[in-house]
Amino acid sequence: MRERGKQFSIALAMANANPFVRAVADGIARYGVQKGDWRFHAPHGVPEVSLADLKKWDGDGVIGMLDNPAVANLRKRGIAAVNVFGRFLDLPNTSVVVDNHGIGRMAAEYFMGKGVRRFAVTGRKVFGDATLKYEAYIGALSEQGFECLELKSRQAIQNISAEINRLSGAGPVGVLATEDPVGRVVIDACVDAGLRVPEDVFVLGVNNDRFACEMLRPQMSSVELGAERVGWRAAKMLEALMNGAPGPDEPIRIAPERIVERHSTDLTAVSDPAVAAAARFIRENAHRPILVDDVARAAGVGRRTLENRFKALLPTSVHDSIRRERIQRACRLLRESDMLVEHLAEACGYATRERFNQAFKLEMGTTPSGYRKKFRFAD
Repeated sequence: MRERGKQFSIALAMANANPFVRAVADGIARYGVQKGDWRFHAPHGVPEVSLADLKKWDGDGVIGMLDNPAVANLRKRGIAAVNVFGRFLDLPNTSVVVDNHGIGRMAAEYFMGKGVRRFAVTGRKVFGDATLKYEAYIGALSEQGFECLELKSRQAIQNISAEINRLSGAGPVGVLATEDPVGRVVIDACVDAGLRVPEDVFVLGVNNDRFACEMLRPQMSSVELGAERVGWRAAKMLEALMNGAPGPDEPIRIAPERIVERHSTDLTAVSDPAVAAAARFIRENAHRPILVDDVARAAGVGRRTLENRFKALLPTSVHDSIRRERIQRACRLLRESDMLVEHLAEACGYATRERFNQAFKLEMGTTPSGYRKKFRFAD
């Protein structure tokens, strides 16, 4: 336990050139500013150090890319340590990392919800985090009876047209790239091969680095990881450790935040024009108090016909699709605005807060207020 009035001396052992790291550092900084008694070690003019820099450092706590030996070494010297990188196969218990398993499952469910029926995955499968994404993505697809092609090398990506021809069935292929830069390579390879994105190939990256995702044509959709929340929770854990609290029994895993949709996946992959029209109408109008009959009229078919054709092509009903689109909108508003929940419910097509709360908890497993608290760095 530190002396009353003493500042905490904190070191960040991670390279801020990485966009994920910069976002993690933003969350740490936000927590540190709120506390008011944190001083960040910056021997080279910026709050970034190597493990070598820490060998003779006598501070209070370190957050960074820390494996078990590094954490153990720091603890022996009386320095609290929290790891924020999920690439280690054996994570220290004092870790706050992105839920990589959740990323893979989110990507699979996103593609299936779009009507995609052929799948591939690629990325540098040399780290533990990539392996978890692969396993969860392939596993979620397998649960629904789908196979997945692994593009195991850059050469396979460059030969993507021939590779995806190995997949049975018709329609576009949904490709998960476990890192944004790899997703760019996939899109470039598709363009070079004469494949249309997204008409022939859906491409989804991971990390939502705008530099990587938006400076190309077509722009790439990507999983937003919520790295600031990783930094916030890591800082919160570090403070507890520095105050003498025991470490957790296992690492904390932060759920990925959302999928930021850009042109590379901005399509509903179904051949039925009525179903495609219905999906488009739902996406554009779910914030209004629409009913299934409204969707059927917009699609130009009867309600029963639409429901049967919809369920035959997409893993959901028309009613559930309306609810999911509304709840996705609600999640964005809860994260990004200060709108009261009562007003937010109306803005998402619900007549009452009670009905909104019921639908939100069914879809997200928590209340709107609980979700907002989680994404506002308050837990």
